[in-house]
Amino acid sequence: MTDAMVRARSDDGGRLAVTLDDTILSDAAALLVEVDRRPVDHWVDPRIGGEGDLVTIEGTLADTGEGTSLHAAWSARRVAGQPVWEFALTLRNEGEHPLTITRMDPLSLVTGPAWRTNGFTSAWGDEFRPLQGHAGHHLVLESRSGRSSHGMIPWLGLERGPVRGGSGGGPGEGEPAAALTVAPAYSGNWHIHAMAGGHITAGISPWQFWVDLAPGESVTAPSVVLTVAPSLDAAAVALQRAVAADWLPRTEFTDSLPVEWNHWWPYEDQEVDEQVIAANARVAAEVGIEVATVDAGWFGAADPTSYWQEQRGDWSSVNTARFPSGLEALGQSIRDAGVLPGMWIEAEAVGANSLLRAAHPEAMAHSVEGRRADPSYRVQTESLDPADPTFLGYVCLGSPAGREHVLESMSTLITTTGARWIKLDFNIDPDAGCTRTDHGHGAGDGLLRHYEGLYAVLDELRARHPDLMLESCSSGGLRIDLGLARHVHAFFLSDPDYTEHHLQVLWGVRNLLPPVGILHWSWSQWRGDYPPAWRDWSTVTVDEFDTMLRAAMLHRFGVSLRLPELRAELIDRLRVHVDLFQREVEPFVRDGVLQPLTASPVRGGWGERAPSIQIDLPDGRVLLAVFVLDGGVRPHPVWPRGLEPDTVYFVTDLADGDVRRISGAELDVEGLVPLGDEPVTSWLLLITPRR
Repeated sequence: MTDAMVRARSDDGGRLAVTLDDTILSDAAALLVEVDRRPVDHWVDPRIGGEGDLVTIEGTLADTGEGTSLHAAWSARRVAGQPVWEFALTLRNEGEHPLTITRMDPLSLVTGPAWRTNGFTSAWGDEFRPLQGHAGHHLVLESRSGRSSHGMIPWLGLERGPVRGGSGGGPGEGEPAAALTVAPAYSGNWHIHAMAGGHITAGISPWQFWVDLAPGESVTAPSVVLTVAPSLDAAAVALQRAVAADWLPRTEFTDSLPVEWNHWWPYEDQEVDEQVIAANARVAAEVGIEVATVDAGWFGAADPTSYWQEQRGDWSSVNTARFPSGLEALGQSIRDAGVLPGMWIEAEAVGANSLLRAAHPEAMAHSVEGRRADPSYRVQTESLDPADPTFLGYVCLGSPAGREHVLESMSTLITTTGARWIKLDFNIDPDAGCTRTDHGHGAGDGLLRHYEGLYAVLDELRARHPDLMLESCSSGGLRIDLGLARHVHAFFLSDPDYTEHHLQVLWGVRNLLPPVGILHWSWSQWRGDYPPAWRDWSTVTVDEFDTMLRAAMLHRFGVSLRLPELRAELIDRLRVHVDLFQREVEPFVRDGVLQPLTASPVRGGWGERAPSIQIDLPDGRVLLAVFVLDGGVRPHPVWPRGLEPDTVYFVTDLADGDVRRISGAELDVEGLVPLGDEPVTSWLLLITPRR
């Protein structure tokens, strides 16, 4: 059993020590602040408070400028008893003159150079691409797109000690094994600077950011989460447990893990209408699916050819060419079919040609100087206005008018349709955010105030509609972070969902989220032209379909298929797997944590081609999932983790009910061989200790 701790002390202006089993991993100033670009990292006579699960440092920061006084209240809160700490920081101007804050990093570490570094770049359909190096080189991870995981994922992993599979040599060899992970809890532009030699700071990005504090005013920085463990895998498990127990909002309904059908990829906004929704909802009910979600295409002008992106924001308008009976009748038709209605909305977005833009100019986000977007990422935003380069394509939630519009639009949609599931999308890159100064924010903190406003709106929405399932989506997986995780029930991982890609993204996201906070559909029937996801569904075999479904059952489960047109044998397999999810898998998703047993598969035929992963429950049960991808061969054997040598286990193949009896010691020596004849390419194995 390892013991991780953070301790503050008052010497040298306030310092923080991070230890693992009494080994000091970092001993450094606890924070880094900049006042008008001048760095400040220590207090004058800091006051240390708290012990155990809460450590605090507060007092006046030193060297902030002649005649100024800046108070800093810093804390490290242990989360859910795990080796996970949330670092928080609030700054208050206690002087007589205004102050401009240009950096506010709640986390500062000095680890030394003997660490391997791990991160992920992220783009549409290319989320969680691994990025590896070592602490002997500078590494800057950040977002400048205005969305937390468009550009890079807000996570840094540092690890030292032996490399799995051999000594290997290199940074960290010979040192005690240890791992640190750093995760900014913010949905906008964040940064992690890991400078050569191991000086690490993290927080809101200082790029194009500043906040002016008048005397008496304060600002709270987005928090940063630190996990300390013997390995990155152990850190991921600890963070999953902390997020599941203390972070994600949980209700009885969301914990029931309803299985979802969504119309989007097979129909998009071109082939959907109320008959399509009703027909799919009826089949969904027949196979046991519990929610039918209407995606984009339901709103806007009464035109069957209208393009959804151009009219975003006009949520009070219904496209009666597609849905002539209206939204209330649409929701009722879904309930009449025997399932619960869900609705998609991109509540923050504003299309260039929307009526909202003209009706409520006071709520629009603008970059007044028309600054060009940062070139470090590919701009995703569509339907902007070439005649007005200042228009950012979204409602500024730093403004009261923006918050009211978004809250009332979502709430009205829920009450009109009876929706129990809301898919909240965001296909906009806000860049550095709104620079208007008539919204209640300054020219440099518009993006921060937007996300503070979004969090407040989502909390109020959940309070108004406590039986709601709230799913966050952003061009698929381009806004996944621990900031938003406090306000939504689950994150959609990525727009593409072909199995190889899905598993790569799953291997990555388990560093941040538990299964209960994750949703991704099984391989969809894509209507559009996206070659990696295209399949001739008339030739998809039962085994191929089983593998598609099983890969998407290791978290919240959903499909986007033309259900009335699916072959009878595939409908039967869907029914079997929905039932299997509800009977056997749900407890693992609700209460379990993910542990990969192999390296990750990599898009394009690379990486591990026979990946396996397990979900562990606190009672000792394990769900083991094994896949064979193109180019792979059946593994002989698979090696489950964390089993007790003196315990006897029953291993049940959930496909055919076959049961084997084997001891933990035998599994440790011999592993577990997946059974079944060719062409089986996936297995779900339930490992249960004998009581």
